[in-house]
Amino acid sequence: MLKGFALGLFVAISFSPLYAQTADSANQAAQTQTSTGEELGYGVGSILANVFYMPAKFTYAGLGLLTGGLGYLVTIGRADVANNIIYPAIGGNYVVTPSQLKGTEPLYFVGAPPPEAPQPQSATTPSTVTR
Repeated sequence: MLKGFALGLFVAISFSPLYAQTADSANQAAQTQTSTGEELGYGVGSILANVFYMPAKFTYAGLGLLTGGLGYLVTIGRADVANNIIYPAIGGNYVVTPSQLKGTEPLYFVGAPPPEAPQPQSATTPSTVTR
């Protein structure tokens, strides 16, 4: 349990500079109106949420990878079956941020499905045959 908490804290601290660099000036003006105590509460809340969320997400992603690999083997190499299992499992958010707790950003546990492959068009076009 302590290792999971330490991992969550490490990831939260590691990604916080990236989040700070991407904040825009309009968002910064809105942040100055909130109290420091409220921000601290959301920060602590996100750390506590990550203690439970991150292990669940990593387990889900790992099992999705295994299941997708099994699907690939069982269907004798059909990549579309594997991709339809793997993409949603490994997609989504791995860390809960304070803005997601506030409701200003969405939190996605399951990712988007794989992008649709374009259907190949036939080289010949149907023509009318006259006799």
